[in-house]
Amino acid sequence: MVMALAKEPSPRLLKHVIRCYLRLSDNPRAREALRSCLPEQLQDQSFFQTCLKDEPNTKRWLAQLNRNIDTPTTGGGPSGCSTWS
Repeated sequence: MVMALAKEPSPRLLKHVIRCYLRLSDNPRAREALRSCLPEQLQDQSFFQTCLKDEPNTKRWLAQLNRNIDTPTTGGGPSGCSTWS
C-alpha cells in the first residue's frame, strides 16, 4: 500500500495509513516488529513532504511514529513483564 502511495500520492489515504502505523507503535511488541518491517518511505521523513504540505497533523503523526520506533522498548508493565505475552 505504501509503495502504491509513493507512486500515486493520496494525502487522505496516506493520513489513514500513517495513523494505523502510529497506533500499532503504541504496543511494545508491535513497535519491535515495526522496527524491522516499517516501509522505508515512512522512515524517510522527506519522502512524502510534498504530499503532506497541507497536512500538519499527519506530518506530526509521521514524526511521532518515527520517534516511537526509535525509542527502545522497556519491559512493559510495572513489574517489567509484558502484558502481551
